[in-house]
Amino acid sequence: MSLLFFSPEFKLMLSCCRIKPGRKELERREEALDASIDEEVFLKLLLRHRVFPLVYFNLKEQSLISEGLKDKLKQIAAANQLQALQSRHMQFRLQKELDGKEFKGFFLKGVTLSEQYYGDAGLRHVMDIDCWVEQKALKHIGHWLFDEGYVSVPDISSLNARQLAFVQKTDHDLQFLTEKPGLPKVIELHWKLRGTLGGFTLQPEAPMNEVDHFLYLCTHGTEHGWFRMKWLYDFPQVIDAVSFDWEAIRERAIALDCLDHLEITMMVLHEYLNEPIPDAISSRLRPHQYDRHLMYIRQAIAAESTFNDNDANRLAYLQYMMYLSRRRFNWALVLKYLTSYQDWKLLPLPQQLFFLYFPLRPFLVLWRRIFRRQ
Repeated sequence: MSLLFFSPEFKLMLSCCRIKPGRKELERREEALDASIDEEVFLKLLLRHRVFPLVYFNLKEQSLISEGLKDKLKQIAAANQLQALQSRHMQFRLQKELDGKEFKGFFLKGVTLSEQYYGDAGLRHVMDIDCWVEQKALKHIGHWLFDEGYVSVPDISSLNARQLAFVQKTDHDLQFLTEKPGLPKVIELHWKLRGTLGGFTLQPEAPMNEVDHFLYLCTHGTEHGWFRMKWLYDFPQVIDAVSFDWEAIRERAIALDCLDHLEITMMVLHEYLNEPIPDAISSRLRPHQYDRHLMYIRQAIAAESTFNDNDANRLAYLQYMMYLSRRRFNWALVLKYLTSYQDWKLLPLPQQLFFLYFPLRPFLVLWRRIFRRQ
């Protein structure tokens, strides 16, 4: 366990994981506040893990927190409330466009989750809008977003047929970005719920029910190595709001091939938030089979850097992803790391020579690094 976990700043952050804190959260909070809190370190933690709205909600009346820190948290929480309103408005318009064209689509996480389980769209950090759409809707919704002032990354209008096919095979979503005032900065269109690892095999036709949504949150967080506490903080709100049949959840996880994601999630919840693991799961859990997974997750949570910000982090994450992969050798996952949109921009090749990007990858990466230094 990282020393960070035992710091009073980290403990104080973890004590604010619930809208309605229980005895264990209040005891942890009291213990943290009895120690000396470095408020600068604490604020960095909240920003790094993107949990400042809920933490401010918990601590705004706390006399042992300085007024200066409270003011900073109040300002960024208010800005988050505004982003939540913008996201809610865009979701309404996007859903209207989908319904008007009779396309299937629904929203993942985001303000929809906040409103349902937090009771306030602004109590959860707002960053992007994730929307699942059936694949035949991608082209139309993509053009609609272009007209709204968004650009896609990669720019799908500049891709040839081989490049576009590569993106669709090795990825599961496409980012649309804008700097236009009043609009959410990032919208992700998903044509698959998850990526190339396998697991969580749900083929949706409509918004997920509570059990499937719970398992989706488990899969999403686990595949990202629980890099941000923001994702883990969703679970206390969901668990407090829904009376789950844990045996049914386990059986559903087996049916959707995501039992490992469920078990890892429950172990991480127990380790960091002291959530009890239900008997239906703990009685058949073999913790040691996840030793390598949990080692990576602990390092990811403790890291100060941004996600995959250097080659060492990317390599560690690739190894972690291979642990989660359903296939012994996952070509789609490996291929994703063997070329990129940046390569295609640097060296445009005709589509019949697309295969050359793979052996050229090391040279193109080296060239970009030299160019950046210059």
